[in-house]
Amino acid sequence: MEIAVSEPLITVVIPVFNSEQYIEKAANSVLLQPNADSIELILVDDGSTDNSANSCDKLSEANSGVKVFHKKNGGVSSARNLGIENASGKYIAFLDSDDWWERDFLSDDLVSELSRPESSDLYCFSYQKISPNKKWIKPLRVSPGTHVYDKPDLSHIIGEAHCAIIYRLDYLNSYSFRYPNTNTTEDVIFYQLCCTFARTITCMDRIIFSYYMNDQSCMHTKSSVNKFQEHYKAQQLAKTIYEAHGVSYGIDRTIISLIGECLKDISIENSFGFVKELIAGEEFFLLNHSDVQPWSYLQKDIRLWRKKPFLAYVKCRINGIPKYVKRFLYTLRITRPLADYIQYRLIERWD
Repeated sequence: MEIAVSEPLITVVIPVFNSEQYIEKAANSVLLQPNADSIELILVDDGSTDNSANSCDKLSEANSGVKVFHKKNGGVSSARNLGIENASGKYIAFLDSDDWWERDFLSDDLVSELSRPESSDLYCFSYQKISPNKKWIKPLRVSPGTHVYDKPDLSHIIGEAHCAIIYRLDYLNSYSFRYPNTNTTEDVIFYQLCCTFARTITCMDRIIFSYYMNDQSCMHTKSSVNKFQEHYKAQQLAKTIYEAHGVSYGIDRTIISLIGECLKDISIENSFGFVKELIAGEEFFLLNHSDVQPWSYLQKDIRLWRKKPFLAYVKCRINGIPKYVKRFLYTLRITRPLADYIQYRLIERWD
């Protein structure tokens, strides 16, 4: 299918690394949209070692609206940033190579909205999670409306996923916003930063993309302690970025909330003696030495950790049984459907 693009309305950037089994579906979900002639698609091959590079080149050969860049492996942030540097659309969106845009997302009314001279800095959409066997679906919706702000503030953060937002390119470039080079949460830091400084954000309750819950990502190959440490370092970087733009970043509340989230998995994987020693360390200092409250849904858990850590540990172990069982079942192909059931009928309901 030949698609010619001149002065695109939207540039869609897909970073690609060893994704030959997914990339064609992801790319075609964009190229087969209504109003596809308004789209520029950029595929960034981040040093793939499988056949992904050839798959990208074939897509480009068949569609003049597809640009391909090949680079040495540098991580997903560097791939997305290369896409930003080469984008020519009024707006830019990001899609992971194993996800896909929903059919008929780019409708006539959305094109008209984005084409307005006074259109918003950001457009935030709903999205949905889909299990590996595609049987379980969980929509994550936003409340429709347009928000107008007079100054930067962290309270502007809307939505949950960077790929569920369409960003005005001149807005990103006016602040030189780019994905930070971290091992984790680079997407969260980026979209929260963009929300913080946006003057106008419009939310639309329509599904933009489906997030494929790759069963390999559910295996949690990294330990929960390592994950916490990576998230902790990322938050320190976020603080530096915000302050460089003149905004005070309330990192204490974020760190305490991160502690509350991560202690659930850390408790599942480790003994109480290990956890007790861990929370006495520097990275967990705020748990017992700060009056700052975490996010509301974690406040009861944090109070319990502060007053009765052993009881909090036991509670995490009991509530974590479905996650523990799920991880074991994912190790065997024959039991993965049951692991999906636990993930999408029990864990996703509680989280």
